[in-house]
Amino acid sequence: MMNWQSQMRVEAIREAKKRKSKANFDRRFDKYREDPVAFGREVLKEQFTEDVVKVLESVRDNPVTIARSANGTGKTHGAARVAIWFHCVYQRSQVYTTAAPPLSNLKRLLWGEINGLVEKNPRLFMGHKVTSLRIQRKAKEFVVGVAIPMSGTDEEREAKFSGKHAPFILFIVDEGDAVPDEVYKGIESCMSGGMARLLIMFNPRAKAGPVYLKERDRQANVVHLSAFNHPNVKTGIDVIPGAVDRTTTIRRINEWTRPLQPDEKPDHECYQIPDFLVGVQTTALDGRLYDPLPEGWRKIRNPSFSYMVLGRYPAQSERQLISEAWINNARSRWDAYVAQYGERPPSGIEPVMGLDVAEQGGDSNAVCFRYGGFVSPLYTFKGMDTYRVAARALAFYHERKVETAIVDAQGIGSAVAPHMEDRGRAEKVRAVGLSVSEKPLGFISTEIGEFFSLREQLWWAVREWLRTDTGAMLPPDERLSEELRTPTYWVDDRGKIRIMKKDVIRDLLKRSPDRADALCLTFAPHRRAKVRRLQ
Repeated sequence: MMNWQSQMRVEAIREAKKRKSKANFDRRFDKYREDPVAFGREVLKEQFTEDVVKVLESVRDNPVTIARSANGTGKTHGAARVAIWFHCVYQRSQVYTTAAPPLSNLKRLLWGEINGLVEKNPRLFMGHKVTSLRIQRKAKEFVVGVAIPMSGTDEEREAKFSGKHAPFILFIVDEGDAVPDEVYKGIESCMSGGMARLLIMFNPRAKAGPVYLKERDRQANVVHLSAFNHPNVKTGIDVIPGAVDRTTTIRRINEWTRPLQPDEKPDHECYQIPDFLVGVQTTALDGRLYDPLPEGWRKIRNPSFSYMVLGRYPAQSERQLISEAWINNARSRWDAYVAQYGERPPSGIEPVMGLDVAEQGGDSNAVCFRYGGFVSPLYTFKGMDTYRVAARALAFYHERKVETAIVDAQGIGSAVAPHMEDRGRAEKVRAVGLSVSEKPLGFISTEIGEFFSLREQLWWAVREWLRTDTGAMLPPDERLSEELRTPTYWVDDRGKIRIMKKDVIRDLLKRSPDRADALCLTFAPHRRAKVRRLQ
């Protein structure tokens, strides 16, 4: 029977062997630093599609990778393997993962895949401390899930992703198009030295937001994952169970697209049927058998087909309220004007001021000054105290020698215009509060119908200004441009023009369209004798 000294000696030897075995186990992965695909196949015993292989290799080679993907193509599956590869092949590495709120998205999707890998490979994580959102080898060597706060300030969200530094650091962002800009700012501040990598995954629903800007401005390597490239769709066999399949893809082709007419030519809203799907048919949800798919080009009728099947941005809708070309033209005219005269507004014109008052804690108050066709750079500021907002707006009013201030009078904004006029009584300040949910002002209609509310009237006024006025000039404000090109419109069964609801715009942009709303307010017919007629 061993005494206590002998037992302690045996335990010490056993622990030393464990540490030595673990160290040897780690060193075996050095050869996979340049080959994440081989790590996945040989160590994790996984198979990858051609598109996912491109994602793995891009993370190895590029500081920033954007995986722009159709639905069900394996981007989240691949991202989990990237996280484990990085953690295993680099000692002193840190991997931070996040996803658009709520936290359940991160737990269910990306960490569902990561935890599945832990269960399948227990020896790989021997000696690790594992919880639902953390795999830790040592105090400063881990893979962790980080929640994005749904409340709080922009600064607080940025701070949550700042100050993270390690010799080897990887950030993975799932559903990246729905992640606020301040999160990316925080991540960027951590990628200043060492080996730093960022992988962003998303479905390209709209040309808006920080991920689209990174892609547009070539600030990342973009990997495109299309359903047409997936082996399940190519072969008609579920090579990868649970991923996109051929039956669903063909059904969407039949439901969401149509063949081109004989007199139609392919354009940016078209795509070509791949050879391996020509002649293939499937059953509709109601039991009908679709005709075999003919070869050739097809027109996309439902924008969902673009991002869910092709993994590309939807083309501009026929019902787009404001064309991107009109916005670009107005931007070019602003740049040309400033190149000649500087940012000084045209002389002899008193500006109209539009003030959109913050509705929620994360929103900003936005101030727009329009001098005829010239729009100055917009101002935004935080705060929902009506007295302070009114005081700040009054200072702007006097500084710019404003003719009239049009103030959003929805909710708490209803008190701002009265406060401005009361404080500026001696100077005869003119501040008009407008509730855009009210009826249109005046007997105003267009050739396609009447306006549903004042909100539709104001947005349409901006549309017509940008479409027809060769003097329209917009400042270099990417957020304003995004907000202007996002809404669509339609005519309801009563002949009323309707504009995309603000909640929908907010959902697409992941923020309130404060700047565009402020610009719209400057087009309010605030003089009783002159009602602006839009046609």
